[in-house]
Parts: sequence; structure tokens; C-alpha cells
Amino acid sequence: MAYTKISNVKEDDVLECFLYPKICYATPMETITEEILLQEIAKFNEKIALYIKNYIWHHDSLIFHPRTKQALLLEQLIENSTTVEEKNVLPHIYVRLRFDEDISDEWFTVFLIYKLTQAFDGLIAKVIDSYGEFLLIETADVLPPWANPETCENHVFVYNGELHIVREKHKTFLDLLNNVQEKPYLFKAPENVQNVLRKRINIYPDEIKKRHYKARVFLSEKAVSILRQEPALVALAIRTICHSDPLERKVCRAMRYFPPEQRVMVNVKMTKCLYAMANHCRYTGDPRTGWNIPPITCSKYNAHILGIKIACGLEMLIARANEERRKKEKRTLSDPLNEKLKANEHVLNAYLMRLEASGYFRNLLKSSQEYEKLLNAAKDYYLKHLNLYSMTSVNKSDAEIVLEAWENIQSNDVELHAQDEATLSPADSDSWLKVDPVQLETFLNEHWETAKNDKHEQKSLSLKEKVQIFLNQNSDIDGVQFLEDHLTEAEVMHDPEDNGKIEFDADIFDCTLRGILDLVVPGNEGEFEGSSEGSLGEDDEDKGNEMDKYMRLLHSELQSEMEKDENSEMNKNSDIIEDNLMKSITEEAGGSGPTGNIIGGPTRRFMHLQLQSPTKVPPDLQS
Repeated sequence: MAYTKISNVKEDDVLECFLYPKICYATPMETITEEILLQEIAKFNEKIALYIKNYIWHHDSLIFHPRTKQALLLEQLIENSTTVEEKNVLPHIYVRLRFDEDISDEWFTVFLIYKLTQAFDGLIAKVIDSYGEFLLIETADVLPPWANPETCENHVFVYNGELHIVREKHKTFLDLLNNVQEKPYLFKAPENVQNVLRKRINIYPDEIKKRHYKARVFLSEKAVSILRQEPALVALAIRTICHSDPLERKVCRAMRYFPPEQRVMVNVKMTKCLYAMANHCRYTGDPRTGWNIPPITCSKYNAHILGIKIACGLEMLIARANEERRKKEKRTLSDPLNEKLKANEHVLNAYLMRLEASGYFRNLLKSSQEYEKLLNAAKDYYLKHLNLYSMTSVNKSDAEIVLEAWENIQSNDVELHAQDEATLSPADSDSWLKVDPVQLETFLNEHWETAKNDKHEQKSLSLKEKVQIFLNQNSDIDGVQFLEDHLTEAEVMHDPEDNGKIEFDADIFDCTLRGILDLVVPGNEGEFEGSSEGSLGEDDEDKGNEMDKYMRLLHSELQSEMEKDENSEMNKNSDIIEDNLMKSITEEAGGSGPTGNIIGGPTRRFMHLQLQSPTKVPPDLQS
């Protein structure tokens, strides 16, 4: 059985969600039809309806799509996939949401996914974006050391409102889902990881009101009617004008659909992100159109400019929709439905062959009743997916939605918007657009407060406490991770207890150790040649005398250094540590042991020489 893999999102600013109700992984996948998934989707929409009722999506709205096995195979065929993955593709419910500039849409969707997994027993979700497992990126500061891209890719799930990471390799995707559902306690992420995500998403639903902004806008009457019908279209209008170029803005010279002569002052609700985008868009309309903009010092200047931008955005969308409609009608006249079916007959045959190869027909005899039922279902889905039944089945574009709203405007709707400006509520303050350095510093401190506290706690630990923590840890397949793994190089070299008096220089230590192992006595003109073992093998007594001289010199230098800091508490601790080490080395007598293993083989032999009588050579080194 092939192993499933969900590839990362190729496009930026796109969120993908894969929802697996229990029926999708607990029953044979051939029995999961689109109708069954649509029933689940209806339950999902009912559950989240209260949260998304007044929500303004920045780009895409949250739409659940059913994905059966035949649907996935058809998508591969249409995308001209070069590799046919004949794997057991699990049916699921799919979400693809583009959030563009407003990342709050992404986290609001994550909040909704968490709510759904809590509400529906057995529902398991997987969410990724162009960065991959972005939930782990959000919790990177508190993740356990074993959590890395190699061990976590396609192994991160949301179940029962909590994050789970399955640390099992070479498992099918079906096995991973069953393990999460049957043994969630084994794969639940640590509590500090859960807390970071809870803090990130628990700002909802209160955050929905905080992200809204009420602006005062001098807007075309027909544009006001459209926004009253579909308030979410304000996002589409602002994004259209902000992302347009001078060539696309040519249609705004005439303003056929939203003339400047018919405008009223109204309040329009949008998100703060949309208001900031519109505020920073430099386009202020074509001067030949006749907008009659007041001076920049006038209090109504911002309302006029914002109204021009929204009206021009809607104007461009309707012009685009009319062009799309003309092209579509032209294609329909030149390519009737029968010709379309005939032209795509080879695609349909390839689609049916791929279904058969993947086991969709369950080895049923051709022309049998069950086989014909499955065949008709596959053909129906194929025709529906390619929108070949009729023009009414074509998914409407954003521009077409605006055009239909404009066509549905009634004259009496326009008259309702003519009201006195005095009755309007004042616009919200936009002081949040200006962030001073103090506010920025406060924001950064709040964001990094957790990381700083953790770092401070690690610094405050004594050497004894660090050793105790290390000994109390349980080793896994990757070994024991110590606190120093998370410290910087400077923190490792300077222990808090040494008060900055003792430093360890790796280069000096290496040079000194090499000199000791080669029996080179500093300041002595007669140096030995060869290794320590080779030199000792030639003349044990001479080498022992030289070693005694060197040891006495080393001891005198060490004694003088220690006398300088005899009143230091650190020296007392060093004496205790040194005595314990010397005692351990003496008891080991040059053999294998914990202290000897820490110090190392060649150095252990040298320490063994140090403990012997100056006039006596150890038995294990005698020739």
C-alpha cells in the first residue's frame, strides 16, 4: 500500500484544510458518496453560522467542498498529473481559502476548525499553508527538541480541539488517523504548545468586532444599494482598486454604472486592514470625471476620496463581468453542448480507466446493475465538474456577483439611502494607523514575554540544579536533551555561578592537552620525540623523573593561582569538585569508570600517572 502524502501549498497566502469525519476513515472509502459528505458539510455550516454571520472575509469566504475518491482522481486528470498516484485516497471535506494581506482570516479559520473538532466526535483536521505546518511554526519557541520538519511533516493533526503530533514513521495516512482517534493521549502535544495556540485563537470571536472599522463615505447611491445587499463586497471593491494598474482604470473615466452626480454620505463597515489599504492607495479618480473633491484641509476630504475608490473598484468589476459574459456567450454559440461532449470524450474515457485501475468499480462485472450504477455516478460527477450541463451550473465569479447585484437594484432602494448627514453616527477613530516607537516596543515586549521568562528561568538555575534536572530526564530514541541545548554559546561558556571569573577556551585547552600527551615540558630545551607511550617505553625511569619535575612545576603554578582567590566562594566549590574528581580517579586506578569516561582515554592515563609515587612507575605501564 502506498503511503499518502499531502503536499505543501504551492501558492502564497493560501490556507488548505483537510477535514476527516470519522465515517471517512472508519468505513470503506468506496461507500463514501458526495451526498454523505454534503450532509456533514451542512452540519459544519450550521455549527459555525453564528461566528461567520457578520464576518467580512478579505478575499475568499469559508466554503467546504466534498472530495470523494473519484473527484480526486478527476482533479489529477484535469491537472495533467504526470504521476498517477494509485493510492487509497481517503474521502474528506476540503477547504481552500486565500487570505492575501489579512492573516487574521487564516487564524479565524483555524479557530473555526478547532470548534468543529470539539463539536463532532471523531473529526480530525489537518491545516497547512505555503509554509507547511504553520501551527508548529507558531509554537516553535516551545516545541520539544525532537519536533523537526522530518518527523512532523504530514503528522500534525487537530483533534478534539487540541494539537496532536504522531511520531510514527512508515505508516499509512489511514493508520495515522486511526491512531489519533484511538490513542490521542499518546500523541497529544505538550501543554505549553497547546497554550501558545490557545492564546493565538482564543481572541476569537471577540476579535471579530475589534477588527471592524466604521468609515464615513461619500458614495454613489447604486454602490450603497449593492453594499446593503452584500456588505462583504466592500472587500472586493477595495482590493480591486488597490491592485489595479492604469490600463485597468481606464473604465473609470466614464463611470457608466456609478456616476459621480448621484452620491450620498453613508457609513460603511469594513475591516481595519481594508481601510488601511484604501487609505494608502494613491488613486484619487480621474480629474476629467467630475468628482468635485473638496480641499485636503476639509473634514469631508477623506470621505470623498474613500467613496471614489470604492465606486471605481465596483465600476471595474462590472466592466470585467460584462466582458466575461460576452466571451461566454460567444463560446456557447460556436461550441454547442454536443460538440463539447464529443471533444472531451477521450478525457472521459481516461477518467473512467483511471477509476477502474484504482478499484472504484470493485471488480464488478460490466453491464451489471451495480456496475452501471457506479458508472453513471462517475459520468454525472464528470459532467458536473466540467460544468457541461448548462450555463447555470457554472460557478459565478466575483465580478458576476457584483453585476447581478447591480442589475437587481430597485429605484426605491436608492431613495431609501437619501438621508440627513446629521443622523449618521461618527466614524471610528483611525489613530491605530499611527504607531509610535513606545507602542511598538510594548507590542514586542508582550509578544516575546514568554520566551524571555523561559530564558531567565534557565539562567537562574545553579549547576547542581541543572545536573539534577538532567539526571531526572527520561531518554528517548534521540537521547536526553539538556538545558544547554537551548543556550547560546556565550551562555554555555559563562556559567551564572562563576561570576564571570572562570572561562574555558577550547583552543588553549587543546594546545595544552597535546603538549601533555607528547610529554613536552614548557621551558625545557630537551623535548621528547614521539608519542607518550612510545617515549615511556624507551626509558621509564628518565621519563618518570621528567614527569615529576613537570608535575611539581604545574602544582606550584596551580597553588599560586588558587592563593589569589582563597577568599572566593567559587574556590571552595572548586576544591570540593576537584577533591571529588581526584577521589573518583584514585578509586578507578586508571580503569574504566564514569570519571575516566568523561575525561577521556589519553587524559585518564595521564591522571593515573599523576596519582602514583614520583619514584614508581605504574604496573600497567611497565615494559
